[in-house]
Amino acid sequence: MKRLRGFCLMVLICAALCSWGCGADKPVQKSDMVMDTVVTLSASGAEAEAAVTEGMARLHELEKMVSPHLPDSDVSRLAQMAGSGQWVELHPEVYHMLAVAQEYAAKTNGAFDVTAKPLVDLWGIGTDHSRVPAPAEIAKAQKLVGWQKLELDEKTHSARLTEAGMGVDVGGIAKGMAADEVRKIYRKHGIKNGLINLGGSSLYALGVNNEDKPWRIGLRHPRKDDAKEKIAVLPLSDEALSTSGDYERFFETDGQRYHHIIDPRLGRPAPSGLMSVTITAADKLEDAGMLTDLLTTTVFVLGPEQGTRFLRTLPAGISGALVDKRYQLWTTHDMAQRLEEVSKELQFWQESGELQ
Repeated sequence: MKRLRGFCLMVLICAALCSWGCGADKPVQKSDMVMDTVVTLSASGAEAEAAVTEGMARLHELEKMVSPHLPDSDVSRLAQMAGSGQWVELHPEVYHMLAVAQEYAAKTNGAFDVTAKPLVDLWGIGTDHSRVPAPAEIAKAQKLVGWQKLELDEKTHSARLTEAGMGVDVGGIAKGMAADEVRKIYRKHGIKNGLINLGGSSLYALGVNNEDKPWRIGLRHPRKDDAKEKIAVLPLSDEALSTSGDYERFFETDGQRYHHIIDPRLGRPAPSGLMSVTITAADKLEDAGMLTDLLTTTVFVLGPEQGTRFLRTLPAGISGALVDKRYQLWTTHDMAQRLEEVSKELQFWQESGELQ
């Protein structure tokens, strides 16, 4: 593995759409508020208008399936029936999302766990009631967490939670699933060039811009106040990308930063020593969007050494960049070479051999 010192990442769509200039193949672009974030869909091609319109409608459909704020959503119904023993039939998309989540929960011994909702609610990070819970409260919530307590029935696309009070938090995978669903629509309409941007933290870049070059995604310094300040650029083409960091949602008390990425095994924000994780996945991979989304959370929880070891077990086409609190970047073998327009403040250096 290679390491790069000097910065932390957050995905910023810095002037990516601006590079799509006027011309015969002028793109169609629409934005809306979906899944509590501003979503922008862009596409170029003969059926671009249809693809973007259908894609946005699809996102609103998916939001109704996974929103915890809607009592008739799949995740709400699953929580309502928790502990009753009754199976809850899910939409096929939601069932598949939970099946992928369970696969990676098993692979990581619970580092990624969608049943962490009681802990997420307890800490309340990103809400107006964030706080540091007492150890007894954490222990009580942890009794309602455990991926083994989420059971799936593939034949009926149904699921159930085995204990009352349980719930699923799909915040670490739902946007990736949504990006995959819009990608299917783009494929149906023959879209070769486009950008699916779900709030900046999850996106799908297809083909090239109007300059016939890969999309250029700005990487932001996480400890700078100006979100537009970038210190490197990552070219992206026919790939999904997601990022997670301790600077996205957090609060501070007594000099301690408490971020929103919970380690389900500890019941508290992951003390992994990381500040940011960015993952890309090639379009050829099934569920590329979901993979990048869940892997950013998973690797953040695992930490730099375990996280990089885990990434090496995954299929070819998945790349990662992990930034620790010493401002060192741990990357898969190809990521460092892909970075462009790197700030002079960065210091590159390479270890001999890969991390063991």
